[in-house]
Formats: sequence, structure tokens, C-alpha cells
Amino acid sequence: MERNYLLLTDKFNAAVIVALLCLVFALGLSVYRSFTAGAQQIDEDAISLAISPQLLELSANPGDSIDSTFRLTNGSADSIEIEVVARNFLPQGEDGAVELTEETTAFSLSQWITVDPEQTTIASRQTADFKMNITVPDNAEPGGHFGSLVFRTIPPEQAGDVALVSQEIAPVILVKIAGDVDESAEIASFRSLKNIWSNQDPIQFETRVLNTGNVHFRPSGQIEIKNIFGNTVERIEIDQRNVIPDAVRRVITDWNEPGFRFGRYSASLTVIYGEDNQILTSETSFTVFPYQTIAPIAAAVVFIGFMGWRFRERITLALRVLSGKSTGE
Repeated sequence: MERNYLLLTDKFNAAVIVALLCLVFALGLSVYRSFTAGAQQIDEDAISLAISPQLLELSANPGDSIDSTFRLTNGSADSIEIEVVARNFLPQGEDGAVELTEETTAFSLSQWITVDPEQTTIASRQTADFKMNITVPDNAEPGGHFGSLVFRTIPPEQAGDVALVSQEIAPVILVKIAGDVDESAEIASFRSLKNIWSNQDPIQFETRVLNTGNVHFRPSGQIEIKNIFGNTVERIEIDQRNVIPDAVRRVITDWNEPGFRFGRYSASLTVIYGEDNQILTSETSFTVFPYQTIAPIAAAVVFIGFMGWRFRERITLALRVLSGKSTGE
């Protein structure tokens, strides 16, 4: 009787566990479906903006009036209301990021800019053109002036405590004013990102160029790599990036040599910038050690050596037998 009771109890407990597991699975599946549906809904409702051009570089004389056009595309499913404001910017970090500001800077541009329309509605999957005019004052300071047009959405009014988020997109505008322009720069640093590299990894060089003048430029350059014997094994072009005044621009260049590399290498950097093709140079060195290849071989040699020493008596005996000598001789 007691045994039957225990069996019934075990069956009941097992049934309860199975039911609980099924309930947890069903709830989990329901939550997953709700989360997925919510994610899809958020994705469908997301605002998508695209601007062309993203970078505008212009040259002008004091007193000039320059016209240009930006085209904004609404890639979202609903119409959006857009307003446009002009801003100056400051460099942020060394990778080309900028910080928009309403403050006047030494290289301000926003006060010269007007745009039409300043506010408009763009239907779903449609584009709108914005006419921009830059009126350069007669007494404009020669050199570089920088700014941006900020295209931002105006969220629709909603009742209740709902957080309304505005999205922005801002192309960069660089203007070079003719006159007494100072083009000067220096290489802040040039180095290999590691002193010792594997033979299988791309070798990376970091070039940092400091603009000490008053106008932006886009330097070109080349890295020449030589082996321990002084022979040139590779020449690599560095990426061209704008460097604005009082800022450092960092560029990473990869050497993806598929062949075998080993030993000490030197790298020479040549940078050319400005209207007069001024030249800057710098050097660095690094070592390539193919440890992925050498380490297994070295481990095998050490293992064989250890085994040979550990069983040296047996190996000696085996060699004597193979040579036909008697163990008693």
C-alpha cells in the first residue's frame, strides 16, 4: 500500500514538473514573440535620414557670394517635419569627429550662412532640396572657415509624459578664403602600433599630423618599408584625410603582406601637404617574429630532446641491437 502511494506521489510530482516546464516554455515563447514584434515595430517606425553631399569643400575670395544645394531624403514610412540651423564646429578627438557649437570660434562660418527653406515637411520616401548661400564679408579673415547645416526632425506633439526624440544629420562645410594663408604642419608622431608583430597579423602604422597653420589641408603620403638588409619590401599609400587648424588627425595604415616576414624592419614616412607640396618625414622600426610557426616547432624539438634524454639508455640499447652488436660485448 505504502509502495503504491509512493508511486502515485512520484507520478504526481513528475506531472507537476512537466506542467510547470510547459508553462515556463509557453510564457517564454510569448515574451519572445512580444519582444520580437515590438522590435519590428520600433524598426518600422524608425526615422531614416540621408544627406547629399555629406562633405562640401569650397574656395572663395572676400566679398564673394556662394550658392550650393543640399538634398535630404526621408527614408522612413511617415512624413517628417524638418528644420535647419547653421552651426560652427570644433574638432573632437583625432579621428575626424566634430562637436557642433553655437559659439563663435577662430574659424567660424555659420554667421555667413543662410538656407531656404528653414523649415519644411518631407513625405515618406521623398527628397527635398535646401538652397544654401554663403556670403563672405569683405574683411573676412584669410584661411579656413568651418561649419555645418544641422537638419533635425521636429517630433509631433503628443499628449502625456512622452519623451520626444529629435534626430539630426549634419554635413561638414569647409571654406578656404584666399589671402595671406599660412599652410604649416608637423608630424606629431609616427609609429608601429606594436614593437613585435606576428607573421600572420597585418602590421599597423599610426600617423598623427598636426595642423599648425590657419587653413585646412588633405595630406597625401607614403610609407616605405625596408628589411634588415636595407632592401625595400613594400610601399604603402596612406589614406588622405582633412586636417583642420589647431587639430591633430590620426590615420591608421595596414601592411597586409601575405609572404613570410621575419626580423627587424624599418619604416620611413613621407607626407606631402599644401598648395606648395611641402614635405614632412619621419621614421620608425619594428620586429616581425613568426611565433605561430616557430613555437610549435620549438615545442616539438624540446619534447623530442626531453624524450631522448629520458629514454637514452633504451635508445642506446636499441641502436646497438640494430647495428648488430651484442649486449654483452
